[in-house]
Amino acid sequence: MEGTKTFTRSKGNIINAIFDIIELQNGELILSDTRRGKVHFQLTMYGYVWQLLYSISEIGNNKCEVSSSVIGERQDTKREIRRQLALLDTMLEGGADVKFSDTA
Repeated sequence: MEGTKTFTRSKGNIINAIFDIIELQNGELILSDTRRGKVHFQLTMYGYVWQLLYSISEIGNNKCEVSSSVIGERQDTKREIRRQLALLDTMLEGGADVKFSDTA
């Protein structure tokens, strides 16, 4: 499952906000390829471990599409994707609604 949201921010601002989110959740960074707009990290909460992958694509002048997907022991992936994109949304002050697609 993957969730996608559009933001009117630069790629650099979005990546910096994602790093802040990782730090706020005591996450472990696995991969950071800022040139390609990929950030992969791991979260551990309540005895469960799961990973999140963010992909940021520039689609215009200061406009980016952000995709998030969950890997691991998370049962409600749709809820977790929505939660992660909502955290990013609050850090960046808004964006469009989340669109979901099944990428299994």
